[in-house]
Parts: sequence; C-alpha cells; structure tokens
Amino acid sequence: MALLGVETLVNASIMITLCIDFTFTYMMEGFPNFAHTSYASIGAIVSFYFTRIMGLNPYATWPLSIIAGGATGVLLYILVVRPIKRVAKNTEITLTLTFLVMSYIIRSAGNIFSYWSRYFMGAQTRYYNLSGFDFSWNGYKGITIVSSMTCLLLVAGIIVFITRNKLGMSMRATSENGDLAAVLGINTDVAHMTSWFLSGGLATLAGSIMAVNGGVYASSSDVLMVTVMSAAILGGLYNIYGAVVGGLLVTVAQDFLKKLFFLVFGLVAVRWQDLTPIVFLLGAMVLFPNGVTSINELNIQSLLRKASKLLGIHEN
Repeated sequence: MALLGVETLVNASIMITLCIDFTFTYMMEGFPNFAHTSYASIGAIVSFYFTRIMGLNPYATWPLSIIAGGATGVLLYILVVRPIKRVAKNTEITLTLTFLVMSYIIRSAGNIFSYWSRYFMGAQTRYYNLSGFDFSWNGYKGITIVSSMTCLLLVAGIIVFITRNKLGMSMRATSENGDLAAVLGINTDVAHMTSWFLSGGLATLAGSIMAVNGGVYASSSDVLMVTVMSAAILGGLYNIYGAVVGGLLVTVAQDFLKKLFFLVFGLVAVRWQDLTPIVFLLGAMVLFPNGVTSINELNIQSLLRKASKLLGIHEN
C-alpha cells in the first residue's frame, strides 16, 4: 500500500486553493476569516443544485460556483467589513468575531437549503456528493486530472495577476499601506472588493471540487478551517507563494501520516485523524510564526535548547 497516492493531488489542489484565498483576505484586511471554509459549502451546494436538480455536468457548475462565491464575498465586504472598519476601534478583533458568527449563519443557510431540497425537490443533501457524476480516463478519476490542472492554472494566473496586472498591483499596494495607496490615486475600495471576490470565488470552487471528489458535509468546515490556518501560517500569511508551499506541505504530510498510522494501528487511527491539523497548527505557530518562506528568521539554537529541556537533556 503506497503511503501517498493520486488522491493527494486532489487534496493538494483543494488545500492550495483555500490557502491562497485565505491569504488574500488576511493580506488585505488583517484578520483571519473564520467563515472562509464555510464558503466551500456554498460551492458544494451550487454544484449539487445545478447537477442533481438542473441536470448540468458537475464541471459545468464550477463557473457558477465561482460567481456565487465571489458575489458573497463582495456583499460581505460591502455590508459587513466596510461599515465595521469605519466605526469600530479594534477592527481586527471585531471582524474576527463577526466572521466566526458568520460561519454559523452560512451553515444554517445550508441547513435551510437541505430542508428545502429534501422536502420540495426530493434530493437528499445532508452530504453533498457528486462523485457518481464524474468521468474516468485511463483508470484515473476525472477530478484528479481536472483539479490538478485547474490548480496549476490558478496559481500561474494569480501570480501573473498580482505581479503584472494593474489591478493586481493595486491590491498589493493597498495591502501594504492603504492610506498611502489612496493618496497615490488607487481606488482602494475596488482593490478590497476584488480581493473579496477572488477569495470567495476560489473558496466556493474548492467546495465544488470537494463535492466531486467524494462529497463534503456542510458541517465539516470547522476541521477544514484548522487545516487551512495551519497551512497558511506554515507558508506565511502575507505571502501568496507561501500559501502554495504551505498548502502543499500540509497536504502531503497529512496524507502520509494518515496512511502510516492506518498501517501501524489499523482502523483505530481513524479516530485520531482530526488531531492531525491541530498538531500542524500548533507546530506552525511555534516553529514558523512567519512561515517557512521566512525560515532565515528561525533561531535554530533556541529551538534546540527548548527541545533539550522538553526531553530532559541538560547541556554541559
């Protein structure tokens, strides 16, 4: 049994996509969006609705999912983020708690959709699973190929966007110093709304990928949020390149450890798998508070001394 398989490619694509848009929000607004992974359930719902009820191919629903997520992100910025920033003193704390509440609101909206879909459309939606609508090619699931190619194109497109495109560069300038960017004539409102559209759209795209890759529960966003945070911190919260690196590292490590524990301990290891992202989150915060892309700031000697104390080894 291989410790890493082709499914790791799909998991990495999902995680990298979620990390990039989580980093977008943190760079632009300066707070962790705890409703971020709840957007993924919106993507799963959109794909589920248009596939199961409207009869579309699941891959054809992805643009619709991106539009729905992007529109949600822009509305949240206009109706929630911008008003709070104008009046609140401790905006970071206020926004963090507000979007923690928002994650429950989105989850409740998903439950309302499930009720409507089940009792009025005859479609069971407690678990958004579209894997039965996928195709296969040379023995590989279609989602493995499509998600990997989509992720590569997204990463390349975003890098070009933020480094070559005028709007992308205005977003970078706004994230560095919003007041100075406004003085220089940059429309910071447009920059913020673009960031929220991208973060919302990419998160819902990840949810659509998850739906085809075996399904997703609307209530599974909490564990997913911990994993995304650990990957984003590991890569560096102010670095799009770091989001890619962190998402890839955490996915590979988690998939490797899950299969290793299964081989060693058997089915009982399934009960521990939710602890893996928490361990990664704690490790990332302690060892790489600025991300692995700033690894030169890591004090190796200090880490060795801490490890020695924990292991009861005394230096001579």
